[in-house]
Amino acid sequence: MNFYNNNIDILKKIDFNLFNKISKTNKSDYTYNIVKTKANDYTLEIINNDILNNYKCFLHSKYNPQKEATLFANAQLDNKACVNIVYGFGLGYHIEEILKKLDKNKKLYVVDINLEVFKLALKLRNLSEILLDNRLKLIISDDEKYLSSKLKGLLIEGNKFFIHPASIKTIPNRYDKFKFAIENWNIKKSLTDKWVNLLSKNFEKNKSIKCENIGVLFNKYKNIPIVIVSAGPSLNKNKQLLHNIKNKAFIFAVGSALKPLLEIGFKPNMFCIIDPQEITYNQIEGYENLDIPLVFLDTASSYTVSRYLGPKYVVCNDINRIKNKDYLIDSGGSVATAVMDIAIKFGGNPIVFIGQDLAYTNNQHHAKGDMYGEEEKVKSLPNMRKVKGQNGEILNTTLGLLSFKYWIENKIKDTLNVDFINCTEEGAFIDGCKHIKLEDFIEEYILKERK
Repeated sequence: MNFYNNNIDILKKIDFNLFNKISKTNKSDYTYNIVKTKANDYTLEIINNDILNNYKCFLHSKYNPQKEATLFANAQLDNKACVNIVYGFGLGYHIEEILKKLDKNKKLYVVDINLEVFKLALKLRNLSEILLDNRLKLIISDDEKYLSSKLKGLLIEGNKFFIHPASIKTIPNRYDKFKFAIENWNIKKSLTDKWVNLLSKNFEKNKSIKCENIGVLFNKYKNIPIVIVSAGPSLNKNKQLLHNIKNKAFIFAVGSALKPLLEIGFKPNMFCIIDPQEITYNQIEGYENLDIPLVFLDTASSYTVSRYLGPKYVVCNDINRIKNKDYLIDSGGSVATAVMDIAIKFGGNPIVFIGQDLAYTNNQHHAKGDMYGEEEKVKSLPNMRKVKGQNGEILNTTLGLLSFKYWIENKIKDTLNVDFINCTEEGAFIDGCKHIKLEDFIEEYILKERK
């Protein structure tokens, strides 16, 4: 079973820096159990007991890793791509299969941040043939910045990047944001591929709508409090208090928060949609003729936009689709992040969040839980993520919601001289925000300012 000496000697010749790192590696974030498979190969059982990432899984099939690797290689390898890049070396089964199918003049880059798993691969399998294959380029390091830089250089048009899913589970907990970035890139790429035709159709139809770009309002609300109302479950807790700041702050709602506000007799100053799907019509159905301005992304559902009869502003997040570059926004991937960027460009200060749970508070989807036909309670699923709540509790969330949380936190870091206040009162803790109750915000920032 121990092929280590032969493998490490080869590694020393082809990549001395990696050889040095592997020779010194003793760290262990997880428990790795070596398991003999039904096909007489080896796999690893990975056990992670971290409070936010608690799971147990196998790195390769416990029945037939070679067969699994062949299926993976057939599904992922693209010989038409200039370069194939895979995250995750694992024990090398899938790397071996990809190299068997890879054209002789092509390259395969393998990226991995877990030195310990790579060291186990060197011990458990004879990797001499693939290590000596000059088409294989290893980018294996525990230096997060180095890996990120290398990946950024490789993720260009014409190259194909794919992920060995189980290898994501081996990324050490201390590299949680790197892990998130890898997974999030993959999800965004899948969504872009899925929606590309719909986005294009919406854009063409929305071009016929005569309205101004939201950029005409940039810097028009300097130092005015802007409250961003999202539709997280916690909105039900404090939405009634918005009546106390009517005409004293600018209330900017996401589309899914519109009905919950109207149902308590409160009209926001604006609301926004960016989703390309027709299901967003549920957000305005029955309220198509309001005098509240709708802000819509130029690729948002043309079906919904055309049916709203009130005032409208268009917004754009692609420099190739806009005439005035000063009006460009950074949408961040969600309607709440888009509204946040618009609020910053409006000149708002402070910028306040309510209903921005970024998690399934009380196992609920939204403040108005039936908007998209969801069940009342969220089912706990194996692929859910965990996030720390405002009160120290651990909440269920998703990769998508985590991406919005990190985006918001990075935007806060990059935005100087603006106060960000989270009055959601429940949900995820957002770094960079002052967390207070909405009634305390009203007392401290609205009523005191006007005394």
